[in-house]
Amino acid sequence: MSNTLTNKTAIITGASKGIGAATAFALGRAGANVVISSRKQEAVDALAVKLREEGINCLPQAANAGVVDDLQFLVEKTIEAFGGVDILINNAATNPVFGPLELTEQKAFDKIMAVNLKGPFELAKLVLPLMKKRGGGAIVNISSIGGLSPEPHLGIYSVSKAALISLTKVMAREWGPTTSAPTLFVRVSSKRNSAKRSGITNNSCIG
Repeated sequence: MSNTLTNKTAIITGASKGIGAATAFALGRAGANVVISSRKQEAVDALAVKLREEGINCLPQAANAGVVDDLQFLVEKTIEAFGGVDILINNAATNPVFGPLELTEQKAFDKIMAVNLKGPFELAKLVLPLMKKRGGGAIVNISSIGGLSPEPHLGIYSVSKAALISLTKVMAREWGPTTSAPTLFVRVSSKRNSAKRSGITNNSCIG
């Protein structure tokens, strides 16, 4: 892969495995510095070893995507290491409950919304001014097919992913080309997990 992202820096949440880890490899192979984040430091440290074996420049940094102070610290460490942010991949998600909607407890509801919706919103707000300083950037929110059609026994998780799709559209509408900086364009997209199963391969929610 050509180094099309040389000198660019990407933050990836939920990066220790699956989509997050694969994204870290893809962006790193394209030349980007990758900041890999997950709840457990040992998990991202293990991934960092594999990334560095391929010559990918990376920073492993633990952060709970549902805790704003953790997200602030994540951005601060990114700035310290690489000077700014060009790409944000909001991939972290949680679903601590499986079953009928009426059995969802408040604690589970709050955790789902904190990680799946509030976290991406707060982290995007933190990196937006950094992207503006660098002339633009890209924010990608990883959603789910459940955000389009609720899946059985995943009610509130599906609600959170539907809200994330809507949030993505609002971000794209407000953070696209701006009057204060005509040369700036912050691209905001939503990728839906389970895309292969649903037949959706790419959905860009540009407002």
